[in-house]
Amino acid sequence: MLLFIAVILICTPATATEMVAADQQYNLGEGEVLEDDLIVAGGTIMIDGDVFGDLIAAGGDIEVAGRVDDDAWITGGSLIIDGEIGDDLRAVGGAIHLRGSVADNAMIAGGTIAASSNSAVGGDLDVAGGSIEITGHVGRDLSCGGGSVVLGGAVDGNATIFADDIRILQSARIQGDLEYTSDKEIEIPAGTVMGDVVYKRSEKKVEDIYSKITSSIISFLSILLIGLLMVRFAGNTTIRVSDTIATHILKSLGSGVLLLIAIPLIALILMITLIGLPLGLIVLFAYIVILYISKIFVGLAIGRRTVTYAKKEISSPYWHLVVGLIVIAFATKLPLVGFLISLIVILVGLGALVMTWKSMSDESKGA
Repeated sequence: MLLFIAVILICTPATATEMVAADQQYNLGEGEVLEDDLIVAGGTIMIDGDVFGDLIAAGGDIEVAGRVDDDAWITGGSLIIDGEIGDDLRAVGGAIHLRGSVADNAMIAGGTIAASSNSAVGGDLDVAGGSIEITGHVGRDLSCGGGSVVLGGAVDGNATIFADDIRILQSARIQGDLEYTSDKEIEIPAGTVMGDVVYKRSEKKVEDIYSKITSSIISFLSILLIGLLMVRFAGNTTIRVSDTIATHILKSLGSGVLLLIAIPLIALILMITLIGLPLGLIVLFAYIVILYISKIFVGLAIGRRTVTYAKKEISSPYWHLVVGLIVIAFATKLPLVGFLISLIVILVGLGALVMTWKSMSDESKGA
């Protein structure tokens, strides 16, 4: 979400823009008119009035029931678009319900996506998600990719669908061609497709396995290379952070939880103040880098402990790092608990790094 906001802030001119950071709720009431672009972040965002410009919104629950004259960029947990979007719509969220109209193109990605029978997209509609249901009107082409896709609306152009489970309802009307990719052919009700129907058997399982293995190898080699360079050129600091993990793992975990929440909030506040935008983006970038390299510190600590436990006489921190990162790589691929292990590794590494930095800073002041 923060990356989404950062990119938009970079691309948006500072003039004629209303920027709001709401602690809990922001509401542009019915009948209210904002003659500028609106950038807003908050827990709950309600847009019942009119925005005579672009809308950029990030929050937990967002509802747009009014009118946005230009583009709308929206991201959050639950998104409801009941109103009118005068140009393009870009939406990313957990659950997305499109019940209004979009004058031009719409790109939507989320967990659950529903475009109701009242919805209308004037241009192309591109959708990616876990569960997708399209029963509204699409003015040009439709492109869907997801776990399950249900199509019951009208498409004036071509429809391209990639999904495990595809259903074409009797109410669907595709004026152009239908091309779908799935594990099995589906029954298409008569009269629903005016053009040609092209079926492609899905080979994504083999491709996915190959892609995952390749991605995992590249990811491991990348973090290993960075870790080896850190040990080579910043060995003392890197080893000291790993020592902090070994001696204060629970404290590192607790600090990591707090920092995971606090740093993005600080960066967001800085970006919204506009004057602090460059500093906020720097903080955000540094935060992302730290999250990425956090497993290096944890890997070094785990490697040293593993070598000691195995009673191997290996004193090189390079080999400690290799062993630790291998352990992390396999642990994070475990079913059910892999994601939790990944999160713990990030939190521990983040907390230990900041704790070590603070300790080194205090020592330098004392000297």
